Amino acid sequence: MTIKHKLYAAAATAALLAGPATAQMFGDEYGTDYDYDTFTTGFGGTGYYDALDTDDDTFLSENEYSTGLYADYDRDNDRLISDEEFGLGTERYLGADYDTDFATYDANDDGFLDQEEFGAFYGENYTNYYADLDTDDDALLSEDEYTAGIYDSADLDDDQVVTIEEEGWFEGWFDGDDIEAEIQEVGEVY
Repeated sequence: MTIKHKLYAAAATAALLAGPATAQMFGDEYGTDYDYDTFTTGFGGTGYYDALDTDDDTFLSENEYSTGLYADYDRDNDRLISDEEFGLGTERYLGADYDTDFATYDANDDGFLDQEEFGAFYGENYTNYYADLDTDDDALLSEDEYTAGIYDSADLDDDQVVTIEEEGWFEGWFDGDDIEAEIQEVGEVY
């Protein structure tokens, strides 16, 4: 996977990893393989982007993006990121070769990252990714920029189709109601 795809993976913020895969969420009418237009239509209907856009301005600020990312890393929804969750999140978004020690960011040595500690990690590892996703350089992510980043991340073989085999990347996504509730509880991260 190229660094570009890894950075686009970071755009897939705030995906709660406990629910069904895309074919199940998008419904049978979308089939099992998605070209970009089919994916965009299906993803747009999930409410996920709208849930991340907490100020309802139709764009994602870097704060909204980072808060969503925190919510995704927090797989058990306890509002803290364990060492295991951190490892799973960094592998998903930054790749299996990414090597960062959890303890580096666990400033209070309690075995978890809270919002402030995760914010430090985000600042060192994701701000450039956010900027790269922002293709029009307006310091905000439009729904198109965000969705394109997600799609490009999931299309692991770069064939312009997200196949059923690649859908595992989305495991647990697309429940806008769940992510909206979690984001409200998490608060600001970065």
